[in-house]
Amino acid sequence: MPRPLQNKFVIVIITMLAMVAPFCIDTYLPSFPSIATDLDASPVQMQQSLSLYLLGFAVMTLFYGSVSDSLGRRTVILFALIGFSLTSIGLALVNDIELFLLLRLIQGAFASAGIVVGRAVVRDLFHGHQAQQVMSTVMLLFGIAPAIAPVIGGLFEVAFGWRAIFIFLAAWGVVLILLVFCGLRETLPKERRHSMHPLVLLKNYAHALTRFHFLELALIVAFNFGGFFLYITAAPQLMFKHLGLGAGDFYIMFVPMVGGMMLGAFLSGRTAGRISVRRALQVGYATMLVGAVLNISQALFIPVSPFYVIAPLVVYGMGMSFCMPMLSILGMDELPNHRGLASSLQSCVHMSMNALIAGVVVPLVFDTILHLALTMLVMYSIALLLFINVNRRKSLEYMIDP
Repeated sequence: MPRPLQNKFVIVIITMLAMVAPFCIDTYLPSFPSIATDLDASPVQMQQSLSLYLLGFAVMTLFYGSVSDSLGRRTVILFALIGFSLTSIGLALVNDIELFLLLRLIQGAFASAGIVVGRAVVRDLFHGHQAQQVMSTVMLLFGIAPAIAPVIGGLFEVAFGWRAIFIFLAAWGVVLILLVFCGLRETLPKERRHSMHPLVLLKNYAHALTRFHFLELALIVAFNFGGFFLYITAAPQLMFKHLGLGAGDFYIMFVPMVGGMMLGAFLSGRTAGRISVRRALQVGYATMLVGAVLNISQALFIPVSPFYVIAPLVVYGMGMSFCMPMLSILGMDELPNHRGLASSLQSCVHMSMNALIAGVVVPLVFDTILHLALTMLVMYSIALLLFINVNRRKSLEYMIDP
């Protein structure tokens, strides 16, 4: 296969690996009422099924990157995909809520490998502004998943019931196993691998955790996305209670929101190398601010309707996804010799924040649209303060060396 075609095929595989996470989060949202009925689960337990998935996801992100730095990227991905597929089958067969919650935790633990190791594969193969372009392309294609996931879930729910959703996830895992086995070569040569000795791993983690700029950049990404993810996890309450819509209507919310994300990712790739990273990030934060302010305004002054509630989220999502590829690469380049570990820690911070939002924040604020809007503004403000500090103290440009 010619090199350009091979690279495009790798991008497709990495994108499909990244799609595992939003598929696991969004496809079953339309089925919350029917799962709760079948498994005799409370609304709090249903929300816990999401937060436990995110908890398992966050914890295991700490390990996949460093293990892939030692064993290679391909082996780790294949192992995790097998576990993910088997767990998804188990979720389709479960008959009580306690086992359902346990399997969601395990499913999250396996699902996290794809996005962590996939990001390290991108940084293994591509450098400088090309890495930003590739990461933006992955985000652009990845953005399709949150848009179609609730639609697919709603169709399966109406036609076959909620168990078919987890059969679909298992099938997605099997397809990925075949694609990775046949089409993804190992991107980390043996001479660049690191020891798995516990003391060596602890030393590497300790080194990463002392890199203040790395931690700042990871938190910035987490708070940026947190303002957006808040609405994804609150979607059942927002759709059913506040907007009065049904299980088949999730596309009304998710398609525009993800469209904004995809547009932001597209523009990020197009501007790579044409304007400075510093200026591009300033544009992204200005766009997020517009979205957050519009969101507060509609909650205070405009009668509730799908258009006015969702439009500010589209603007915010566009600015957030415009910034994310640059911030992720800047973070990994803080640890150029341990990019798998860097990707692990980035994902751990990111998903820990998501788990906190899903399990603690959303139940406290989903009662009114105004509370949701204010929470988005708080998360954006924290991210902005951290960004201002990084912008003041650090040169926001990429390392070009591999």
